[in-house]
Amino acid sequence: MAENKKKSIKIEISLLNTVEQTNEYLNEILNQVDIARSDLSVSYEFSEQDLIEKLIIIFQSNEEAEKFKDYIEITENMERYKFKSVDISQCETELTRRFSTCSTDSFQFINEDKQTEYIEAIPGDCPSFNNMDEDNILPSLPNNSVHTNNILEFYFDKEIRDVDLDIILLFLENLRKSGGGEYVDYTLDSKKRLLNVEYKSHMNKIKVLNKRFLQVKIDSIEYNIIANEPLDIQSFKQNNMVIILRNIQDSWLRDEIINLYAENLVLNDDSSNDVAKIIKSLIFPNTVYVQYKHNFDLELLKKRYEKKNIINKIKIEYLQAFASKIVLVGLFDKNTKPISKDLIEMYFTNKRRSGSNPYLSIHEREPFLLLSYDSQENCEAICSKAHKIGEHELVVECLYNYELFENYIKEFSDSAKINLAEQVKIIENDEKKSEIKNFKEEENKDKEIVQSKDETLYKLIDKNNNQENKVDEKIEPNIEDKPIQDSKKMQEKNLQNMKVEKLEFKKPYFKIDSVKEPKIKLLKNFSYLSEYLAKQLNDVQSSLELNTLNDRLELNCECTHDLPSVLVEYKEVKKKWQIDIENLIKKFFEQFKIENIKIENPNEVLKNVQFDNSKVNLKKLDDLEQNSFYEIAGYDDDVDNLIIKIQEEENSVPLIVDQIEGLKLYQIRILFVVKYIRKLKEKYPNLQVVIKHKSLKISLKGRQKEIDDAKLLCTNILNKINYRDLALGQRETKFVANREVDVLNWLKEKNLECVLMADNDRHLVRMYYIDFEPAKTCKNEIESIIIVREISKELRQGISDEYTRNFIQMHSNDERVYLEEENDVIYLSGFKTNVEELFSEFIRNSL
Repeated sequence: MAENKKKSIKIEISLLNTVEQTNEYLNEILNQVDIARSDLSVSYEFSEQDLIEKLIIIFQSNEEAEKFKDYIEITENMERYKFKSVDISQCETELTRRFSTCSTDSFQFINEDKQTEYIEAIPGDCPSFNNMDEDNILPSLPNNSVHTNNILEFYFDKEIRDVDLDIILLFLENLRKSGGGEYVDYTLDSKKRLLNVEYKSHMNKIKVLNKRFLQVKIDSIEYNIIANEPLDIQSFKQNNMVIILRNIQDSWLRDEIINLYAENLVLNDDSSNDVAKIIKSLIFPNTVYVQYKHNFDLELLKKRYEKKNIINKIKIEYLQAFASKIVLVGLFDKNTKPISKDLIEMYFTNKRRSGSNPYLSIHEREPFLLLSYDSQENCEAICSKAHKIGEHELVVECLYNYELFENYIKEFSDSAKINLAEQVKIIENDEKKSEIKNFKEEENKDKEIVQSKDETLYKLIDKNNNQENKVDEKIEPNIEDKPIQDSKKMQEKNLQNMKVEKLEFKKPYFKIDSVKEPKIKLLKNFSYLSEYLAKQLNDVQSSLELNTLNDRLELNCECTHDLPSVLVEYKEVKKKWQIDIENLIKKFFEQFKIENIKIENPNEVLKNVQFDNSKVNLKKLDDLEQNSFYEIAGYDDDVDNLIIKIQEEENSVPLIVDQIEGLKLYQIRILFVVKYIRKLKEKYPNLQVVIKHKSLKISLKGRQKEIDDAKLLCTNILNKINYRDLALGQRETKFVANREVDVLNWLKEKNLECVLMADNDRHLVRMYYIDFEPAKTCKNEIESIIIVREISKELRQGISDEYTRNFIQMHSNDERVYLEEENDVIYLSGFKTNVEELFSEFIRNSL
């Protein structure tokens, strides 16, 4: 009886689209029908134009296949995803299968342990299936994802020095050392630790990924490198069950204020939806994640947020959440104690401890690790439980918004800002202490004055009473006249009391400086504002005085109306006056705004921007020609309008793409040596410059003036190049030709701005240079430091041929030395120390 073979469901979709768009549509459909990408197998057939013309999906579950087919066969979905037709059929799982006859499509095959692998053939990178052998088959990629580019992300354990970047790029395109090959382009981030390289061949990218952990040593500095697929933040889908709210006070969480606010954002539009839970961020300050029970209408939520976004005079900031499938893990615990990156990696690859399958990829953004998983649900499950390594309680959180994280990293790494904030805090604390001390001293003085006046008053009253008593003793009134006399005495006492000198208190005052309220600086920028404020203060019987204290501007107000002589009344008047003045000052400055803005090309932009100097002030904060920061201060609307004008003008400045062609290889290398790119970047940070030594040209992208200056600088450098031929000898020349990286490293170690190009036909090394002195030093040293040693047949007598072969094979790739066998003679050429050591090792180990 024939054995029943396991059946799978195959769905074939006809279309004509790019890999990126098809992959995006597929992920969207799987998310809608709640099917995990890891539960199915995907392959493509490509057209001659490298577009996908057939999408082939293998389902292990008939139920999932039917659910998928029912969803995409809806007419609206077919039109939306641009599908032409859908076919479903059964197929046997345990079969080697080729999906098409085109040499640029994908193949499925069964290996020896019956594990299914999908091979994604990239146009031009591999032969057809019929001609494939084991060496030509690309290894399957993690999670069978379709990678649509040849970009790799390299993360370095330390900052890349400018002088080392050229050598690192040579290393990354060295097939033997890194697995890489020719690259098309590269970008280095601002921290100089994250390098993205786009390879020309997909095969090179795969080989580098297989190695993953790389190491290169330059000038005694050792770089440890991790290669990863780059984070595709552009593909993050919108999460319609989570929102991010910022500027949230802790008391709001305790009093459930924010819970009520979050409910109101959706309940009035969808009575079935409600808040599932609110999670306070452990990383981002004053930030919470609100998770709803099901999807909400984003547009309705935004409208409700715009209508009500202020609680207790504090504006709530709303951010959109995305399903990034990324978990954020701190390289520190909840007590800010550092944790080893290796420990965290081991923990999250341990399913029993972490409670989840291992991550698909890991990316380091100091001081955090970004762990990538196959689904958002998996990420949220991981973040819902506590994670602990020994005594360290880990900081683990879903990454819902990459831009929020990116901005936080910039602030986190900016130690200067942190130090400045700490200094400001210390100044404010000192000022508060000083104000409290002054207030207490003032209050004590007031008490002393009142006590002194009271004592004087009591003495006068006692004296008057004594005098009245004496008069009474002499004149004895009639009994009938006594009430009248008592009344007269009371009137005299009251009159006497009124004649007592009035009590005087210190005038109430109010002061604030530009540290607490930066808008005070506007009073100095616009003199008419000072007059306007002084008039308003005068209406409430207060004076105005501006004082400059070091870098601060201080505003002082003093009460000008008469004060009562009774302490209780004085305190009431003083308190009311101070409250009125404080409210008046606050309301006055609310109509103004101070904003900092970065202008990429201020010289070109500001000459075309017109604004009213009497209402808004523009101040440059640095001396940079590009990416310069400006302070804009003035009336609220005028500041906003000026910012919009600047942004519109900046966007209108056209970017031009140009290139410098027809260069020689030695010219390209000279440009590297004299730091051509760095000189341009120092002056024009936004100018994109790429030196392509394979195609012997320089690519430029930027403003017209920037490109003109770049071409002029290149011409000036090339016009200064001189050369001299060095007759080093045949073997020495071969060493220079075959160990270019080692020679470049030696030149860098010696700080010699020269380029050495080998001419094997003439047994010469041509030295290119700009300055004569470095060239002279280079000539003298290169002639003495590169030597050749011969291991002749006579010298090898008594030494086995097997030992000689093993020796040559073992040291054929040694750095700073080159081995060559010719006519039974082994030639060792290279730097003197390395050649002597290798020669001695051969003789010593052969004995």
